[in-house]
Amino acid sequence: MSSNVKITYVNKSMNRDLPKIFLFIKNEIPTFDCLKDGIAWKVINDVGRESSCNFTFPIDTEVCASWDKGTCITKKIPSDIGGKYSVLKDDSGITIIPDGSAGNVRSIDVSNDVHVENGISVDLFKDGRKMVSKNIVGYGQKATFVLHPKLYWGIASEIQEGDQLSSAVLNSDNFFEQNLEGVSNVTVALYGNAEEGYQFKIESQS
Repeated sequence: MSSNVKITYVNKSMNRDLPKIFLFIKNEIPTFDCLKDGIAWKVINDVGRESSCNFTFPIDTEVCASWDKGTCITKKIPSDIGGKYSVLKDDSGITIIPDGSAGNVRSIDVSNDVHVENGISVDLFKDGRKMVSKNIVGYGQKATFVLHPKLYWGIASEIQEGDQLSSAVLNSDNFFEQNLEGVSNVTVALYGNAEEGYQFKIESQS
């Protein structure tokens, strides 16, 4: 994925329960469990049959860190795959800075160089929305994010943007994987009904 992706969602299902459609991103590391660690990056509400919703999945990503149970947070700074970032204490206090290259050209690394109770949490954002997190990063440790150009779609009865999937009421734990590599425009539709079940399909893409 080398540019922003314009996405159109269309509801072609017979679902009369006003489904909440959510999208999330996986951290492609072995310990990531999407049902436990996944975060609803975007939630689409109240899109009725044959209605649609347009949004952009941006290439730009930002990173920040928080501590003290999330009550304190650094500024958000741009982050790039292959980059390393450090959370440290300078003359102004705790902040986050670019700090060279990550250990893997496909990862984003964030190291914790501050002593704070319970460590720090590290969050990545797209379009101002939290998309993936790593909690309890201790002093001298690092958070590693490996992001592939993929989005995952699901259906939930109760979910809000920024919610962890573990706290949501999911209609299914099977998710539709959408590959965004080489894609600039795409239309995704929801089909199905209560008897046959529901499924997402790619209608068109370029």
